[in-house]
Amino acid sequence: MSLARTSLLGPICGVACLALAGCSDYPGLGLEARMRVEGAEYRREPLPAAADGPEVVSLVLTTGTASPGEQDKPFSGALAPESTAVVIGLAEDDGHWLLPAGAPRVEEPEYPTFDVRLSFSPELLPGEYSLFVRAADEAGRVGPEATAALSVAAPPPPEGELVVSLFWDTEADLDLHVVDPNGVEIWKRNINSWEPPPPGEPVDPTAWQTGAVLDFDSNAQCVIDGRRRENVVWREAAPAGKYAVRVDTFSLCDEAAARWSVEVYRAGARIAGAQGLSTEIDTRGPHDRGAGVLALTFEVP
Repeated sequence: MSLARTSLLGPICGVACLALAGCSDYPGLGLEARMRVEGAEYRREPLPAAADGPEVVSLVLTTGTASPGEQDKPFSGALAPESTAVVIGLAEDDGHWLLPAGAPRVEEPEYPTFDVRLSFSPELLPGEYSLFVRAADEAGRVGPEATAALSVAAPPPPEGELVVSLFWDTEADLDLHVVDPNGVEIWKRNINSWEPPPPGEPVDPTAWQTGAVLDFDSNAQCVIDGRRRENVVWREAAPAGKYAVRVDTFSLCDEAAARWSVEVYRAGARIAGAQGLSTEIDTRGPHDRGAGVLALTFEVP
């Protein structure tokens, strides 16, 4: 496999054009990868053996921590003067990302650079990972590997006796639906499972807190807020019985796809989880009560 500039520019332009056209199954998009690199092309194949290629001069990772589903994490570096391309990857993925080397910085005009944004799949498990970077020259010779340590930790769930969380990895509009044992569905058009008493009966102004509450409708109508997370939270004891959790893909908002994850916590302990992939076909049909795909069911004793 050649990593020279001429072999990179054509494929990468093809990826960009197909992505803009909504081609969600083009392999260069790397939908199966647990880490994505903005503006690069994904190759699901082994790296070529290191040859007498250029070195990576420096790496700059803003922080050494990340969360599953996190987007737009800056990652940059400088390459040896003869570099024309750069390879970036997560050591635990099956492939790697390719892109041409960027222009040198004014203060270091002899060193080509790269400056990218990293995004991580919701399916990325907490743990210790390694990011690797390798430079290549015009002849396709690959240099030695440079690495940066990355510690992945899931963000803590909101406080509550029972918490159902949905999060995803692209700027799509996904909606969380939770059906409780009484058949009440909590979602963006019914954000609280508490039902008020019949007309004429006194209303406790704090009684609504006994129900489950949807905290946010993220990326609603493709107005991007950057959260990509929704939670249904019971602050007090949740009803005993069987629950169902659904994920509705309201819109992909011009994204090719979205990987999502559902996590369920009871008294702070994880009791259930599921992952899935939303594509264009999931946006079809009504987006009302009962919409979406069944992610999981669980029971509260």
